[in-house]
Amino acid sequence: MADADQKPQPSPTPAGLGGLLKHSAIYSAAPLLRQVISIGMTRFYTGWLGTGRFGFKEVVDLWMIGLQQILGSNVLGAMVRFYYDKKSAEERASTVTSCTFLVTIIAWLVCGTAFFFRADLQPLMLPSSGGVDASTGTNLVQVLGLTLLLIPFQLSTLSGFYYLMTIKRSGLYTSIQTGKLLVEIGLNFVLMGFLGLGVEGFLLSMLVGEAITSVFLCGWMIRTLGARFDWIVLRPILAYAIPLVPVGICQLALHNFDRRLLLAESADATGVYGLAYKIGFMATAMFLGPFIQIWHPWIYDMDDPKERALHVARVGTWAVLAIASVSLGVILFGREAAFVLDGDGKFIEAYRVIPYIAGGYVFWALYHVSQIPLFIAKRTVRLFVINLAAVVLNVALNLQLIPRYGFVGAGMATAISFASLAGMGMLAGRSIAHVPFEWGRLASTLLVVCAGGAFALGVDSMQTSGDLAVVTAIATKLGGFALLTALLWFAVVRRDERTALIGWVWSRLRRSRSQQPS
Repeated sequence: MADADQKPQPSPTPAGLGGLLKHSAIYSAAPLLRQVISIGMTRFYTGWLGTGRFGFKEVVDLWMIGLQQILGSNVLGAMVRFYYDKKSAEERASTVTSCTFLVTIIAWLVCGTAFFFRADLQPLMLPSSGGVDASTGTNLVQVLGLTLLLIPFQLSTLSGFYYLMTIKRSGLYTSIQTGKLLVEIGLNFVLMGFLGLGVEGFLLSMLVGEAITSVFLCGWMIRTLGARFDWIVLRPILAYAIPLVPVGICQLALHNFDRRLLLAESADATGVYGLAYKIGFMATAMFLGPFIQIWHPWIYDMDDPKERALHVARVGTWAVLAIASVSLGVILFGREAAFVLDGDGKFIEAYRVIPYIAGGYVFWALYHVSQIPLFIAKRTVRLFVINLAAVVLNVALNLQLIPRYGFVGAGMATAISFASLAGMGMLAGRSIAHVPFEWGRLASTLLVVCAGGAFALGVDSMQTSGDLAVVTAIATKLGGFALLTALLWFAVVRRDERTALIGWVWSRLRRSRSQQPS
């Protein structure tokens, strides 16, 4: 373990990061609410869909994420990067609206064309003969068509959200996200629960929510900034973003190949793995996304390269530490979560793979931190090389491990692939931007996570075999969680950081109390 009391190096202090923490907390509100509702809705989804249709739903979710990356989300990320290079309000407005128009047009052209060939594309994307899954009765051609209609609206909405993040309108961002979520959940009860439309009802709910949000959010943005489209502004953005398209394809493969391989063998196994993935991804969904959303504009707005490198290293350690702390809870209590969310008794085996997935996503968080220097330096080609190497490893591992261990092998492949991706990303960030990553503290954090995974698998195995009662197993896990989080707090967090963080929290609490009406 890293010496927590070693002499601290100059670093950003909690007080100096108050704005980052504040906006991260606000941005976390909507994803946190979404995740809480999603967890609550999972019990309904598993009951409404069963293992087979739940498996198709999870694969559709991944296709949506992957196609967004390919068709434009990387251009929108580049929009944020170049926004801070512009000094005048007109240039910044042109950057935002030009990227929005480009991404929206491309998405409609590609998805609109694919929509007319959805029957031919369905066997490739959602494998089943005849366009209808025999075991569930799901019309996969219709499911694919709804997915293709959704993506352009999702990208238009995303452009508006990126703009709100860029101008640090975290309150408005959270309000819109929350309203959109509530509309979609309400429609889920009508279309899935009462009308029994299954996966099609799930996608129709999303389509209505995305269409409404896209029209109003993008309409407001264009009214505010003007309908500007400037090729001169777009050229350097496209030169930066085009190498990110194959990066998106690689990440699509990283997140999708295991389920695509499982789906070819069994929709039921894919459904069980999908629930495990939902639980294992929980900490990342709640905290990493909101942090990245404010972290990118915050770090891009910094001019001094040395100061920026120092912040990447130190804040990166804190971010991974925070994700690891929450992930330990998911890792240790994955079995209990699977039991609660199991709608019909067919998903309980999901607990066997949750530690691999949740642990793998701690490495994924580290990769997201490590790639920042490459974005800053505009070295996006290097990102493609790193992701391609990870995909080759992932494909090889899945082909070997899934036939041998089933969906558990898919989780193993995910964890190993993400670990290799994080390692390559850190090496690239250090060589390009001389980021002084805190290798000792990061390694200590990851070792604690791995220990938590081994501990959870051991306790769950004893509980399955009858050697541990349920109450004893939960008590044992609570003790393990307390020990492991104490290790992170005292052996990874330095003494000066503990003191500063506690002082900062107390000052915020006192300020909050003083502002309350008497």
